[in-house]
Parts: sequence; structure tokens; C-alpha cells
Amino acid sequence: VGSWPHSADVERGRPWLHRAFFPSMAEAPKSTARRDGLQAIEAEVQKKWDEMKVFECDAGEASDEKFMVTFPYPYMNGMLHIGHAYSLTKAVFAAHFNRLLGKKVLFPFGFHCTGMPIQAAANKLTRDYAVYGKPYPTFPPGRPQPLTNKDDLIEITDDGVSLSFKPPSCTGKRGIKAHHVFLKVDDGTFKEVVSVEHPDAPGKVSFKAPVADGKCVYMIRTELADGSYCPDSKESDEVSIDAAPKDKSKGKPAPGKPKVAKKILAKTGDAAFQWEILHSMGIPIDDMPAFCDPLHWLQHFPPLGERDLKRFGAPVDFRRSFITTSVNPYYDSFVRWQFGKLKKGEKIGFGKRPTIYSEIDGQACMDHDRAEGEGVGPQEYTAIKIELVEVPPAMSNLKGKKIFLLAATLRAETMPGQTNCWILPQGKYGCFKADADTVYVCSHRAARNMSFQDILTPWGKPDCLQDVMGKDLMGCKVRCPTSKYDVCHLLPLLTIKMDKGTGIVTSVPSDSPDDYAAFMDLMKPGKREHHGIKAEWVEPFELIPIIDVEIDGEIRTMAAQYMCEKLGVQSQNDMVKLLEAHDVCYKLGFDKGIMSAGPFKGQPVKKAKLDARAQMVKDSQAFIYSEPEKKIVSRSGDECVVASIDQWYLKYGEEGWKNQVENHLNGDSFVTYNARIKESFQDALSWLKEWACSRSFGLGTRVPWDEKFVIESLSDSTVYMAYYTVAHFLQDKALDGSKGGSGNIKPEQMTEDVWDYIYLKGQMPKTDIPKSLLEEMRKEFRFWYPMDLRVSGKDLIQNHLTMSLYNHACVWEDEPELWPRGFFCNGHTMVNNEKMSKSKGNFFTLADIIQKHSADAVRFACANCGDTLEDGNFEEPVATGALLKMPVFIEAMKALITGGDEPLDIGKEDSTFLDRWFANELNRLTSESKHHYATMYYREALRTSWFEFCASFDQYRDVCKAGKRKMNKTLVMRYLEWQMIILSPIAPHFCEHGWGLLNKSGSVLNARWPELTKPVDALIVSQGEYMFDKVPHDFIKLLEKASKGGKPTSATVYVALKYPDWKVTVLSKLRELHDKKQLPLVSPDEMKSNAEAKAQWTVVMMGLMQDPSLKPFAKLLGPFAAFTRDEAAQLGASALSAQAPFDELALLMENVDYLKDKLGMDVDIFLAEQAKTGHADLVSNAQPSKPVVVYAGASGGGAGAGSGAAVKGKTNGSSSVPLIKDLRALNDHLSTRSYFEGGGVPTAADAGQLAQLPKGAINAEQYPHVARWHRHVVHFSPEQKSKW
Repeated sequence: VGSWPHSADVERGRPWLHRAFFPSMAEAPKSTARRDGLQAIEAEVQKKWDEMKVFECDAGEASDEKFMVTFPYPYMNGMLHIGHAYSLTKAVFAAHFNRLLGKKVLFPFGFHCTGMPIQAAANKLTRDYAVYGKPYPTFPPGRPQPLTNKDDLIEITDDGVSLSFKPPSCTGKRGIKAHHVFLKVDDGTFKEVVSVEHPDAPGKVSFKAPVADGKCVYMIRTELADGSYCPDSKESDEVSIDAAPKDKSKGKPAPGKPKVAKKILAKTGDAAFQWEILHSMGIPIDDMPAFCDPLHWLQHFPPLGERDLKRFGAPVDFRRSFITTSVNPYYDSFVRWQFGKLKKGEKIGFGKRPTIYSEIDGQACMDHDRAEGEGVGPQEYTAIKIELVEVPPAMSNLKGKKIFLLAATLRAETMPGQTNCWILPQGKYGCFKADADTVYVCSHRAARNMSFQDILTPWGKPDCLQDVMGKDLMGCKVRCPTSKYDVCHLLPLLTIKMDKGTGIVTSVPSDSPDDYAAFMDLMKPGKREHHGIKAEWVEPFELIPIIDVEIDGEIRTMAAQYMCEKLGVQSQNDMVKLLEAHDVCYKLGFDKGIMSAGPFKGQPVKKAKLDARAQMVKDSQAFIYSEPEKKIVSRSGDECVVASIDQWYLKYGEEGWKNQVENHLNGDSFVTYNARIKESFQDALSWLKEWACSRSFGLGTRVPWDEKFVIESLSDSTVYMAYYTVAHFLQDKALDGSKGGSGNIKPEQMTEDVWDYIYLKGQMPKTDIPKSLLEEMRKEFRFWYPMDLRVSGKDLIQNHLTMSLYNHACVWEDEPELWPRGFFCNGHTMVNNEKMSKSKGNFFTLADIIQKHSADAVRFACANCGDTLEDGNFEEPVATGALLKMPVFIEAMKALITGGDEPLDIGKEDSTFLDRWFANELNRLTSESKHHYATMYYREALRTSWFEFCASFDQYRDVCKAGKRKMNKTLVMRYLEWQMIILSPIAPHFCEHGWGLLNKSGSVLNARWPELTKPVDALIVSQGEYMFDKVPHDFIKLLEKASKGGKPTSATVYVALKYPDWKVTVLSKLRELHDKKQLPLVSPDEMKSNAEAKAQWTVVMMGLMQDPSLKPFAKLLGPFAAFTRDEAAQLGASALSAQAPFDELALLMENVDYLKDKLGMDVDIFLAEQAKTGHADLVSNAQPSKPVVVYAGASGGGAGAGSGAAVKGKTNGSSSVPLIKDLRALNDHLSTRSYFEGGGVPTAADAGQLAQLPKGAINAEQYPHVARWHRHVVHFSPEQKSKW
């Protein structure tokens, strides 16, 4: 049947897997016959499932085991893609596996349409048409970009600079004639410098353009066939050629040196037009105008999602599928009921809150409304009002007004330590009107945020009186509030970022390592001269101690100075050291620091932090403002701000509510599958606070008590899993509920009382809905809830998943047994080791990747992606390998079932060791696969349920063929049946087809996980590894060495019944320690991390080393004892026996034909005590589980020991043993033998090794065994040596 090697098998040195078939992409089939055949099977199987309604599952009896798994409904602004598939398969595999355990399984699936993404996309398409034409727009070409080398430098030749751009994606049904390249000139206008013909091949257009001195900026204008032009492209990045190496004497580029340039102003790349996005999805151009209506998206994409899921074989009960928003009246009613419960539970508040806000949309921009910055929230700053005492000439028109520079800080308590204020010399600052007599100076970005928080006016457009450059403010006197200095100065700091904070930074060098390093730099005359700084602006200002904190066992009064001196910080450019110093100062200062200066002297920093801020705000020395913690871009394309707006918000973080969730998260009834997932939830609980749950417009459900607001997309998606349980009664005839459902219930009948009855054990409501139907609906909910598993990408931990726990804790506050029971999260996925990108050609929709590889092949690759929070990797070669392998397996399976060319034996299934081993392997791998599926390690499940399962059959068949015996029919049929069952969660179509070939009734998906025929026998596993892995592997390696002078023709194997005396002593002592429970039997990995086990093992080794009889073997003692310990940890106390745990001789004799086949020669097997004449010395290294092989024939043969012991036999004047050049290695080699090849007489290998030694005396202290051997062998005469 064949198998594929897996990395784990290669690492374990299993040679019988190396020959297996796993094609690379280069070996991909030119024909699509195999793929087409698999896709035909998949279509046939899906038809069978539909007819059987295999995925439709209703509530059972209370005694029935059940499993409900859900997946966050994907957003329907496009097609499902491979990223969805990767996460989705975790739920898919879990559903299939639990069905095999005999549980009733429910996997429902919905489609999310709430919020701004669809609305924003429809709006963008409308703008595309309005600006560029409809339905065939005339778009501009893309921004020209200079091509860079690997060092990100732009190389310039005599012909100019190389650039490329994206040609217009649509030109109004007109052809392209040429592209004209323009260069910006000094007056800001553009002049044409080159014309480029439009290439025939698709893709970007590349060209050479001339360069000018200084900065070069390019623009493209595309000329169409009718003489008209497309709109101009955006300008290129500014490019400076000043970086070119210069000839100092002439000021020209140095001869022979490449001329280079660099980008000095990076712009964003080309943003795709919405028209282009839809076109890439295969939407016909003439159909696109309909997508200007957001509701059209709701009708178009969800059915395609359902189609692709069915093609993927997802085990979804589609009767329960639905779309969200008020378009679906049933779901709309459910969400209104849910929010009524939140309001009644006092979990919703109203008021002005700092909220991430989109100016274009005119409303809050929550996570799912964002194109960039998901998970980013507002960052609250204290804006320190630093008074400008000395007004520079550049601001002379503002004289007479109170001018404050606004410095954003998170450390208001440290302000008494200010010695100066930092400003960016090249920064452009705005002077904004605060009131009639007051001006605030800060970055434009900060001022924009403040204007949305009613700090500056008017709303969203702060009144900028003028701009000023930072260099014009340099050296000006300022008054820093709470500092002991009456006035300080503005000084330069080149690391200031104008897109973070206000662009003005307070300076507290005693506490901040960054401030200390920069301030000390300016104490150096050379640095001051470079920046034009006067000494009196710096030197008179001594550092001010403000916090006492213990670092390295002593109280430090100026932590920044101490840490910078300790770490050897030389300047503000020592970024790595400064980061370490910063982390130490800030963490220890906050946790353990005591204020030593200022109004809160003597208080802990933790307390002073809030008190100092409050006092400064009260004294009008500061105010509070917020801005996004990082850049956030809405789906409408604008950079978001923090705005203070009226809104409804959920009170996440409220102490009592948070405690409920935290207790559930840490309780025994909730599973996260690995520790990192749980830690991520704990982090989310620690920061998730009040959450805006309403917006002014967009798709969704209206807030029931305030219908001018719409519920935002994350807030309507927290307990909808409960809706699945009854959705099929309400709307199984249409995704949008427009055709009702099997229960014939009208939307208006779903009142609050009805929902309460179904979900909250409410009283039987007064309603026209039949009582029996209501009881059935309640039964469905009570049977399936709680949700057993929810699978998601890790990005939803910080919002949706944590919110789901919060909302369940409110709605079902009195029934915590109904709260979610398990969340599994995974990382994102790359494709072929690269981030998914259309430009890289590795972005696939689900439909595309299924069409390319088949559904089951894609599922194979998804299972192989990985199962942790680390990003996975979808490898197309894995899918290709599966695509090529499955048809071969099917044909081989047919042959085995019919008897074909390989008839089977109908005798007893345990008559030989080989049969017993194969049966045991089936049991072992089935058991291990069950564990991997249960713990959601699907890559491991794929390994054991397919790769190794196939490999075990290959091994069984190979040994049978070598012995010219038939395979046992009972075992082969068991193998095929179990293979179809245990692989079916991953490859259900393939396995369903195989199930049919086996003439099994029903569906393989409804089969039961195989019951083991016997408990797994570890001894048989060990025997199998010995017989089919270790022995042939070692013998073949030794054969390769012995064949250098000609391949031997026969082999003699010698088996030892006992260990050397010193090893017997070690084993005896280890057994005694084990009986006293003083031997740490843990895995090698656990030994590394288990301090108690390591300490115990140290004591064991000390005891062994103190035994006088073992001292001659000191170097070998540790490895042997550790190896034996590890074997005992795996196999039990039997591994400590001084004898082999099984009859080694009988095992080899029974399978000698296999060894003959592997070695390609006759093989004889004897006990070591029965060594043939001349072999006695050669087999002295044989020991239990490590037989010795002696090769003969051809060049005279050689000998070797199993498991890699280097022993060779007589070679008639030559040695097949590689000589050892390294004296340390040679010393180790000779530490256990008199001569190089062992035995009692020297051989040719000794002569060869002697000649190989370096000239000069051998250091007897460093290499005692080499020195001893050398002293002995040099005394032999040349005549004696010639006979070796």
C-alpha cells in the first residue's frame, strides 16, 4: 500500500521509511487524472451523505453523550479562503472524532454580516464608480516604486534608476498606448522624462528613468488608444542620490563605485480599489454595480460559503445556518432578547466614553470595522502643560498669549525630576488655539485627537494658528511644572516620533535611562556643538533624585544613572542596553519604588502615580487625553482617532462580573487545551474594559431601547451559539429567514417570554406557538448546551471569545453549567512558508485550493499545519503528496480485498512474532491516534493514523515477502478497516470510499472507534524496533563500511546473553535504587526541567562513581546509566535486568530471512559463546540487545557490532574501519580496548592508525589511553606488523 516518511520518523532513524514515496512539487503529475478521480469520489460521497442526512442531528435522550462544536461565523464580505480552512479544520476534525466515539454531534455554521466591513466595501465601490466611471472605470496606474537590492539600496546606472508600477486594472474598455514618466522639478511641477511602451505580458511595468541631483520624485500618466489619458498615478517615494560614494577631489561618484540612492520618505503602497477586489473574486464586471447596495452582499456571498463548505466535506448541519443583521428577523429578535438581558443585568451603561472613532464613518470603529489595528485600544496620557517662557522669533505673532508645550507622559509622578524638555529639531509642530488667550503646541496628530475629545475646538478640526519647526524652539526657556528649577530649556532628541504622543517629551534623567543617556550626551562639548546647544542650557542642571528603589541588593536614589553605568551605556545609540535598563528601572520603580521628592514624598510609586496625576490636573498643570495605542485604519480608509462620544457600552472589567468569568476560566469544567491559550485569556481579562457596543449606522440590529443606535458586530456575536440549537425550527428554508422554518413560527411570535421559556426555564408563555413545539425547542437547547468546544484563531481571544464568556455569565448567571466548556485557539497560517499574499501568488480561496488539490488533499495539508498558537504553515507539497498517494492506496486496497496478485493466509492471526508485532502496532497506533485526536494535536494524529499506520503495514508486507510467506488475512482486513476509521476525521471522502470497497454498511463517519484487540505490549514494541529497525539499520551501516574493498558475500551474527561484569554491577545498583524508589524514571525531556529528578539523579551518579570496581569505566558509566534509566522510564523495570528482556536469539532466527533480504547475502546466527574460529576476539563487544555481525567474502570481510559499536574483524592486510584523526576521539575509542579493533591481537587497523598519528610526543595526561596503546604497538617489529 505504501507510506510516506514523516520528519519524526527520519529523526528516529527508521531506514525502512526513507525509501517511501513523498513527491516534491517538482514531481507533481502533469496529468490531472488522479485529482479528477478524487474529486469524482468526493462528489459521489457528498451525494451519499446528503441522501443519508448524515450531518443532521437532533436532540437525543438525556442519557446520550453529546458534543457541540462551533466556529466563529466568518464575515461575508468575500469568499472563504485557506486561512478559514486552517482554523475550521480544528472544529471539523473534532466533530468527526467525537462522532466516532459514539456521541451525538452537532456542528452548526452561520455567516456574519453585521457591522461596517460590508457597508464600507459598498461605499468604496460607490466612490470608485463616482470618480472613475461605471461599470468599466478608468483607473490610474499604480504608484511608481524604485527597485531596490538586497540591502534596500536603489542602484543607479548610467541609464538611470529602475522603477516599476502596476498598470491600470481597467481603462474603460480602451486599450493602452503608452505610459509617460514624469519627474518633479524645482517649482513643484512635473516634466516628462521618458515614454514606456505597454508590455504584452501581464504584471507590473518596469522601466529606467533618468535621475537628477538631490531628491527625485516620479509620476506616471497612462495614454489610452483613443488619445485620452487615465488619471495620474500617485507620486513615488522621494529618492535621494546623495548617498552615492563621492570622489573627494571632484565631488563626483567615486570611480568604479556603484552609484546608489535611498528612500527618504516612505509612502504606502498601492491600495486596491474595491472594484479590483471584486474582480479578483471572479465577479463579472457587468454584475458589479449591484454590490453598491450592501444588502446584495448578504444575498451573494453566504450561499457561496455554504457551497464551499459542502465541497470541503465540513460536517455541518446546514438546517441551522443563518445570516446576521436585521435582514434576518429571527436572529434580529434573538439579539434584541440577548441585549435586553444584558440591560436588565445592569451590564450596559451610557455616556461619553473615549472610543476609537472613524471620522469618515462618523461613528465608533470597533475591531471588526478595521482594516488595520484590530485589538488596539485607546491609550490614556497625561498632557503636561510646559509653559514657554521665552517666545522665539518664529512665534513672534503669538506674543502676549499664554503658550504651553504639551508633553504626553504616562509617568506624572516623576515630573518633580525634570531638568529640561525634549523636542524634535526636524519636527513640524502646530500652535493651536485653546481659548482666546491660550495656545497649545504639539504634533498635528495629537491635536486632531484632542479636538475629538473637546479639548481643542472645533470638533475634528482644531484651530491651528501657525506651524513651527522644532529647531526654531531649540534652547528656549520653559517652566516645567513641579520641577525644582524655575526655568529649563528645550533640547534636541532625535528619537522622538511625531506619530506617537504629542512630539514633545518630558525629561527626567534620574529615573529614565533614555533621558539620562541623551542628557549625558549633551554634556559633551562636541555633541553640543553639533546640535548648536549652549553649555548653559545643560551644565547647570544637576540630576534630581525622585525615587528610591532597591536594585541589586541596595537602595538606588538615581536608578537610571546606576543602570546605565552598570550596563556600560556609552550614548543614546546603545538601544539594546537602554531597553534593558528601561525595563529594570520602570518595573522595579513601579513595584517597589518610594517617592523621595515632590508633594508625594514617602508614598509608594504605585499610589503616587494616580495621586500626582490627579493633583496636576486639579492645579491646571496637566489634563487627560487619549489617542490610539497604535495606528488604526477603518475599512473606509481613514486613520482613526480617539473621540469622546455618547454611546452605549458593556461594562466588561466590572469586578463582580470579571470574577465570575475568571473563576470559570480557572475551574475544572473549562478546557483550553494548552497553557499558552489559558495565559492569553488571563491577559485579555486583565485589560478588557468598557466596550462600546453601539454605533450610529451600519448593518445590524437596533438597540432595543434606543433605536437610533445599531449594535456593533462583536457585541451581537457572543451567545449566538445558543441560537443554533433552535434555528432549524425558525428558518431552515432560507439563510435570511425570509421563508421561515419547519416550525412554521413567525418572527413576531418570538417574544421575550418565548425566548425566556426556551433558554431560561421561564414560564410557558401566552403564545400561538404549539406547546409541544416550544417544549421540543427547549429540549434542543437543554440537550446541546453547554457548547463543548469553540475553535478560533488566536486574534479573537482578546475580544470575541472573552466577551462570549462574559455574556454567558450574565445571561445564564444562575446556571454556570451552561457556560462554554472549552476553547481551542490556533495561530494564523502561512502558505508555503510565506505570509499569504496575492502578489506572491499564494493566496487561495477555499474553492480555488480544493479545485487545485481536492478536498481531502487540502485537509491533509491543514492537519499538517500545526496545532499551537504559533503560526502554522500550509504546505502545498503535502497536499500534492496526498493527491498522488490516495489513488494508489485505493487501487492497492482493491487488490488486497480481491486477493489479486497477493493472496492472503487465512490461518491464525498470532502464529508468528511478525503477526503478533503487526497486531500490536495496529493497537498501539490506534491508541496513540485516539489520544492525539482527543487533545487536538492533529499533526500528530496525521502522523500516527496515516504515515506510521501505513508504514507498519509496509513493514509487515516486506518481512512476509522476504520470508516468502503470505500475510494474514484477518490482520490485513483489520488494518484496512481501522485505517478507514481512524483517518476519516482528516480524509472522510477517501475513507468513505474505502468503507464502501470493504462492503461495510452505512457511513464510515458513523462507525465506532476501534476497540483494541489486546492492551498494547511495550515488550513487543521494543522487539519490533530491535528486529525491524535497529538491527538492520546498524548492520547496513557497517556493511557499507565493509564493502569499500568489495561487497562481502556472507554475514555471521553473534548474540550475547549477558553484559560485561561492570555493566552487570551498574544494573544491579540501579535495580536496588529502583526498589527503594530512589531512581528517577522520567522522560529525557522531563529530566531537563524537573529539578527534583535532576538532583536525585546526581545522587545516583555520585554513588556509582564511588564504586572502585567501576572507576576504570568512568567515561562510559554516565552514558550507559542514563541510557538504561531512559529505557526503564519507557519500558518499565524490566529494562534494568542484566539479561535481554526477550529471547534475542529466537527472534533473530525466526526473522533471519528478513535480514538476508536486507543485507543481500546469507546470514548465520550464533550465540557469542559459539564464535567460530578466528571470530572470538571480534565478538567480544557483543552484549544483550547489541549483537555483532562479521562479514566475510570478497575483500576478506569485516565485522561490526550492532548499535554502532566500532568493532571490525580481520581484513587480510587492510582495514575497513575509518581511521580516527582527532586524538580526543581516539582516546575515547581506546578507553575500552587494547587494540584498535578490539580483541586480543593487533590488526592492520592498528598499523594504519599508528601511521596516522601526528608526529611528536603524546600528552599522556591529556590522552592516557592513546599514550598507553602507542607505547605498546611501537615495540612490534616491522616483520610482526606485516603479519597484522
